[in-house]
Amino acid sequence: ELVTPSLERKLPKCNSFSSCGGCQLQHMSFNAYSSWKQQSILDLFQNSNIKILEFGGLFSSQDQKRRRANFKFKRTNEKSLIGFYARKSYQIIELDNCAVLSEALLATKELIRDGLHRIMPIGMTIAINVNHYENGSDVLIIPEQKLPDNTEVELASWASGTNINRVSLTYAGQDKSRLLYQNSVPLIEWGGISIPPPPGSFLQPTLFGENELQNRVFLAHKDATHCLDLFAGCGTLSAKLLSQKVGITAIDSHKECLEAYESGYRNVAQDNLLKTETRNLIEAPVRSELMKDFDGIILDPPRGGAYSQVKEISQTDCPSVTYVSCNPSSFIKDARILLDVGYQLTHLCILDQFSWTAHIELIGSFQR
Repeated sequence: ELVTPSLERKLPKCNSFSSCGGCQLQHMSFNAYSSWKQQSILDLFQNSNIKILEFGGLFSSQDQKRRRANFKFKRTNEKSLIGFYARKSYQIIELDNCAVLSEALLATKELIRDGLHRIMPIGMTIAINVNHYENGSDVLIIPEQKLPDNTEVELASWASGTNINRVSLTYAGQDKSRLLYQNSVPLIEWGGISIPPPPGSFLQPTLFGENELQNRVFLAHKDATHCLDLFAGCGTLSAKLLSQKVGITAIDSHKECLEAYESGYRNVAQDNLLKTETRNLIEAPVRSELMKDFDGIILDPPRGGAYSQVKEISQTDCPSVTYVSCNPSSFIKDARILLDVGYQLTHLCILDQFSWTAHIELIGSFQR
């Protein structure tokens, strides 16, 4: 029950805010929201007795909406639903005046709804990953049940009549997707390298956030000789360093992403600056003795952090480590390992790419 509204309270922009599970904080003024987000992180570090030598502030992408989303779709007797799950529920909430997704993403969502309504059988539930790249939308369809015969042909026919660039299909547990339709290869450019990401690739939510991360990594390691990029994906954080003739060894568990990184680089250079390795870094971290030749390490692990890998890093003499994290708690746990062996957290920034949520990203520079 709302008794007396705060002066910092405002009406949410999105009409679905009260039920959608995407945003939690649209009822706050932007200044109050940003101050709360920043102070909650600083309090967490203070309570954990972790000293930040230089705090760079909070950078928000509030003026730039997201270019990726994971939608849920369901075909019912009456109509088809596409949107996000309600809070703590499997009810699909349709988006009414969404305040955080780009217009291109919302337009693609409507194309998907109209097309799949005509194709999918009643009762079918599907997860849909949409990435919007420079040259169009990339759609990955992930049904919960096996699709009926001929559905793939119908999906390809539907996609060919839209402006969607690529449509692929996979099922939960499968390593690779199947291409259903492609107008042209989706591309993303980093550091003058055009990289063709595979379907469902991780994409930073906003171009603003992507640029902020890349620029900070670039400034931290542009004078290095050889950097190790852990959890590299398609090269989001390290690709720009290749333009400075910094050698990069990129490691990730997704072979297709590394192949895309290599493919893009080979189109612009024929040297040996970029090396890749497919490895599950959570189960099989790179051993410390294999990292002795790197004068820079970049890592961007999943939410659970990289405890075992950071333990190995702590046993090296590497002078500079940049850690990008989407989970402050796991960042602090891993940071403690580095601090205990003599590293200092010389610089920390907060990056907010998920406006009006509690989600946050950290960019930390460790030196010794």
